[in-house]
Amino acid sequence: RVFCLTEKGLLGHPIQYVWQKTLGNYIVVTGADHTVKIYDRHGQKKDEINLPGSCVSMDWDKDGNALAVVADKSSSIYMWDPNTRKTSQLDSGMRDQMAYLLWSKAGSLLAVGTSKGNLLIYNLQTSRKVPVLGKHTKRITCGCWSSQNLLALGGEDKMITISNQEGDTIRQTSVRMEPSDIQFSVMKTDERSSQGESTVSVVVGKKTLFLFNLNDPDNPIELAFQQRYGAIVAHKWYGDGYIMIGFSLGFFVVISTHMSEIGQELFQASNHKDNLTSIAISQSLNKAASCGDNK
Repeated sequence: RVFCLTEKGLLGHPIQYVWQKTLGNYIVVTGADHTVKIYDRHGQKKDEINLPGSCVSMDWDKDGNALAVVADKSSSIYMWDPNTRKTSQLDSGMRDQMAYLLWSKAGSLLAVGTSKGNLLIYNLQTSRKVPVLGKHTKRITCGCWSSQNLLALGGEDKMITISNQEGDTIRQTSVRMEPSDIQFSVMKTDERSSQGESTVSVVVGKKTLFLFNLNDPDNPIELAFQQRYGAIVAHKWYGDGYIMIGFSLGFFVVISTHMSEIGQELFQASNHKDNLTSIAISQSLNKAASCGDNK
């Protein structure tokens, strides 16, 4: 089933959207105006959240029981409950503007980064708030949780920090340009790590892919690609340590993280003539999708 959302408030501005996790009953969309609109899976609008500024980040918790939203010009966190369809405001206790948020994969923890590099970890079940000042020195722009509740964050200070769920920094490293699209996964090695997701991958300056192994922090790997591919748009891990990378000029490439193959292109395709804007992988269908060139 396909539905098209063409409300006036969404047009003329990059659209952000997130599906409700686990249940998939709601899709949340925001565009040019200062509202977040909540639709059901059939495209019927069910609610909206009015914000003091533009939405800068939003995410559902792992069970789909809470939507968190932050806006520029605000130090509050907006929470929407799909069961009651009520919106509440959570005081961050910080004076900074909120810049980025992300729910944990494995629990009820919400990480919120600010425009000045501070961090708040909020526990939805206990309502406990843990502020962490000075996590970064500039705006926090990207992040991800591991399945073991480690938190990786990147910022405009060109730093990557790895923290535990209490907010303590356990690893950090600098990169040459601004990081984006940060992810946790497992590198393809001959001996499986018993510590779970121990590798952080991050796009650096939209040009290179930086692999940071928490068990070998002194030897990060940075992979560069052919200039004719353009900028890195996105990357996705799949299978046994493989990464698919989409590039702005229409290419997508598959690489392995096995040390004997690292840096080698195992597959390359150019399905889009002028540009590629996004990629996605379905592990259950064993299919990949890419979009660009209006198709």
